[in-house]
Amino acid sequence: MDKVNEAIEVNEQETPFHLLPQEEQQRIIDANQKRVREAPTLHEWDIRVSTPLAWIIIIITSIFSILFLGGGGLLLTAGEDWSVVYIMLGVTAVMIPYFRYLVMADKNYKYRLTTEGLIVTYQDAIPEIAYTVVRGLAWLGVLVCIMAVAILGPLSLVGAGGMALFAIFFTDFKKEEHIEYTLFNKNKTNVIKVVNNAAFVQFETIPFGYSGFANFYCYKNELKEILASLLPILNCREYREFKTILSLNRAPHSSLNVGVPRRLD
Repeated sequence: MDKVNEAIEVNEQETPFHLLPQEEQQRIIDANQKRVREAPTLHEWDIRVSTPLAWIIIIITSIFSILFLGGGGLLLTAGEDWSVVYIMLGVTAVMIPYFRYLVMADKNYKYRLTTEGLIVTYQDAIPEIAYTVVRGLAWLGVLVCIMAVAILGPLSLVGAGGMALFAIFFTDFKKEEHIEYTLFNKNKTNVIKVVNNAAFVQFETIPFGYSGFANFYCYKNELKEILASLLPILNCREYREFKTILSLNRAPHSSLNVGVPRRLD
């Protein structure tokens, strides 16, 4: 899916972009994306980025679920029935890899920095075998539901019907690729924010808006080279350094007085 608002030069229209007819909006978007896409390439790279705090979130949620539901079951049975605990342990063992490697999967990014903008192509870092397994299990679930209806009769639709609909949803489970375009606003004031330790870069136009805003990851040994290309394009003499991505995200937009000013050596 394209990030529509990030490939627009609003200053080219007297009428605000959001007030233009839809056909005119699409024409401008297509023209700007073509401009970015056909411009000379300065840098191009692929990188895999881990989902922040994925394991911490999953482990905390799993422990809470086991303690809350499993512990609740023990309290209700005065500690005599451990079946709820065993069930929760089994469910957790299945759901942990599901959430980590499917729901909260790492991302594979392909970046292309041109003289006119940035093109980002990304998708979940999930092996194709995982999609095949999920689709196979989904079709198996549909088959089980059909057999349940055939054996138990229409009353089984109360539960099997919902399960069948849920299973059908995953029968076409496949890898999706997303593309985002960002057009540089060279005639406006821009600020470049950098987290050196994470090799993370964010740039934005001032005043802040969706147009001219994007971020990317790169390799640490290529960071200075990429910044050396990006700084003159956005008419920046310096960039703003942050210690962490969290502190960068907390910094106010539409301001040059953020982070620590740095120049390339």
